[in-house]
Amino acid sequence: MKLLPAAAVLVWLGIMAFFAGVVAPAAFSTLDREAAGRFVSAVFPRYYAVGAALGALALAGLGVRFVLGPRRPWDGLPLLLVGVMLATTLYAWLVVLPAAHAAREALRQSAPAPGAVSTETLAFARLHRLSGLLNGTAMLAGVLVLAAVGLRR
Repeated sequence: MKLLPAAAVLVWLGIMAFFAGVVAPAAFSTLDREAAGRFVSAVFPRYYAVGAALGALALAGLGVRFVLGPRRPWDGLPLLLVGVMLATTLYAWLVVLPAAHAAREALRQSAPAPGAVSTETLAFARLHRLSGLLNGTAMLAGVLVLAAVGLRR
């Protein structure tokens, strides 16, 4: 049970880094923008579901360790950080992703001139930035979890 939370967070971070650093850039550099957007949109629900499952696993493992193990004042920090990772992932998956899909569809329907800035374009850009911020927050929290768990040993 000691290694389970750190392993879950490490795998989760690896998936996030691989998607952000390899999958998305490869999609947008090899496919046309519309096809790449559809591909990434198809991957995101699975990406978030796997993250949520790994987050629940890490949270459960840390919760058991916190309840059953000897405690020091900072032992709750990894639990809190995994909670942040899970909350940002769930919010991105269940709130931001559907709103981004709706904004992308509205953008498609409005078909603005290339280079034009419409309200649909601005809405999608705002949601895209929010998604990136949430994922970045989850990644930073994950790195801090690994540091905190490593210091605990």
